Amino acid sequence: WYQRRVREAVVSTQSTGTDGRVPHLIVNRLHRSQLDPNRARDDAAQYNPTAGITYDTFHEWIQEVHDKVAARGKPGIHFDIHGYTSHNIDNWLELGYNILGSKLNIGELDPEVSSIRSLAARSDKDFESIISGDDSLGKLMMEEGYRTVPSPQYPRPELGVEGKYFRGGYITRKWGSLNGGDIDCVQLEVPQWVRDESEHHGKKIGRAFGQWIRDHYPEPYHEE
Repeated sequence: WYQRRVREAVVSTQSTGTDGRVPHLIVNRLHRSQLDPNRARDDAAQYNPTAGITYDTFHEWIQEVHDKVAARGKPGIHFDIHGYTSHNIDNWLELGYNILGSKLNIGELDPEVSSIRSLAARSDKDFESIISGDDSLGKLMMEEGYRTVPSPQYPRPELGVEGKYFRGGYITRKWGSLNGGDIDCVQLEVPQWVRDESEHHGKKIGRAFGQWIRDHYPEPYHEE
């Protein structure tokens, strides 16, 4: 429930920060013990027929939205928002671009294996700057008051106390531009304290998302 409230607040704030254009919002309301759509189908549904139908419906909705965006012939961005409780020592926000934490730690940033491959190819910005520098979403999140990895302050997970990090999951790889297309995907992992005050933090995260869209996706790609 708290994650859904974060997403709804993010979407609401993004709409006010992008000339009133409202992003699409697709939410899985099932507990991950029943269905985890951020995995391949068999792992996600555990061969349960009902869970399989729900899984297919979830991803079909994503496909429908992506098709609408692609039909406009302009780039798009897909934010995949999750919550974590598995490593609460650092308690930071994590942005996943399908780049392994170990690669971030040694500064090996390859746009060809990232979920924002399309953005990297069309942008005149340095890829490192897009991931963790002045042109990064992490910088905007940091300006909203959040410890975020990767960002200019924390370009590498190893700079944290525990140093754990999620690079993004199945959705990031499947629905981003890793394997082609012009729709990128970024996974956001938020700790429990953000979800506990979802309205407040969702609006701040939405402002950062909205600014990053204006910086890197200037052409509108919404439904008329």
